[in-house]
Amino acid sequence: MRRRSSAAVGVPAGLGLLSGCSPASLSLAAVWLGTDGQPVVAVRPCGRATHLSLAGWAEDAYIEDKSGEMVPNPSSTASPGQVNTRWWVGSGVEIARTTFPLFSPPSVWHTQKTGPQRLLPGRSYSLHFVGARRGRHPYDGYLGFSAAGLASLRPGQVWADGRAMSLGEFEKPAEDSC
Repeated sequence: MRRRSSAAVGVPAGLGLLSGCSPASLSLAAVWLGTDGQPVVAVRPCGRATHLSLAGWAEDAYIEDKSGEMVPNPSSTASPGQVNTRWWVGSGVEIARTTFPLFSPPSVWHTQKTGPQRLLPGRSYSLHFVGARRGRHPYDGYLGFSAAGLASLRPGQVWADGRAMSLGEFEKPAEDSC
């Protein structure tokens, strides 16, 4: 699942990157289902981040080819790259370490939204942000997950870095990445 999630995240995220060296990708976000059954996300940027966004698309829109790369699935009824759920943070907003309901980002961010703002079955999602560590190169923070993956979590688990883990298991490596 990690390869699929990471690559699926890279497809929509890569559309916005300019040519040149790619920023490092770090696991600085986790998601889980709250006590009310709604998804909650923790974002742990190194300092401040910008360009935070969420995208969701049909889970079968991409498949892994023989080389391990994610490519459009010719058998899918979904158009590759077709995003059905999306929100993004308006320009000029800096995001610090925070936790919030996935489909209800803080109102002060003035997010733009399209499509259904709820977790849908048969969908893959990616949360993406860009940051810069002091004196270092920029990095991408990303999280790829599916509705099925979240439904499979046991109480106390979060989805991060392509797998289920405890919140503590997520927090320590996220802190160490910075």
